Amino acid sequence: MIACLCIAVSANAQRNSDRVTLGVGLLYENGLDATIAYEHELNYHNSIEVFANGYLKWADCASCGHVCPESFWRNYRSYGFGFAYKPCVVRGRNHFGNVRIGASAGSDTDRFLGGIHVGYEHNYMLRSGWVVFWQVKSDLMIKGQDLFRTGVALGFKIPVK
Repeated sequence: MIACLCIAVSANAQRNSDRVTLGVGLLYENGLDATIAYEHELNYHNSIEVFANGYLKWADCASCGHVCPESFWRNYRSYGFGFAYKPCVVRGRNHFGNVRIGASAGSDTDRFLGGIHVGYEHNYMLRSGWVVFWQVKSDLMIKGQDLFRTGVALGFKIPVK
């Protein structure tokens, strides 16, 4: 009876699971990106995601000539909320890769921003359903200070039951 219960629990662990995702990355040019998301996995590691994203761009300080706390935190900031579809393109033992296609809307504290997001995310399965991932991101921001953002993010996913 215990063996049957263990098989049933482990067989259901990878199908239609939900995860909370946290990722942080560096983007070109002088950008820091943080994303928190709720991900629902579909069949064959395809998934959909609802996310909130924060971005800041730092610059050299005009008075001291290098990056200081004021020029880092107060230069340019934006945030957005969006949706992404992630079809699986690579499958292996304990790892898989998804193409990430999405759109977002938000603000840079002065005006409305829209975004189109395309990238690749590679996931590594750990015990207890946790996932570690790396992501290559490319964002096209409409009405933003920087039109294109591209870079790399690292993060983890926590299973939600």
